[in-house]
Amino acid sequence: MKMPKTKDVSLEFTNNQYRQIKTMADFHGVTVPTYLRTAILARTADDTDCRDAMANLKASRGETVSSNDIRQCLGLG
Repeated sequence: MKMPKTKDVSLEFTNNQYRQIKTMADFHGVTVPTYLRTAILARTADDTDCRDAMANLKASRGETVSSNDIRQCLGLG
């Protein structure tokens, strides 16, 4: 049996919450499911970036590199 490549998820919102979501979806010219999918995936990416940054900071023992040093290494400054 072939497994579907997507998973359906059901969410519940109050009427007021849904109106706010629908208003923002309309503002962006997308459907509510598209708006929610985009918002959730953006939050997931942000959370992943934060988790990775925290792991990198921990691994570096708090040592950092200045933006000027990075620019020089890249030949940009």
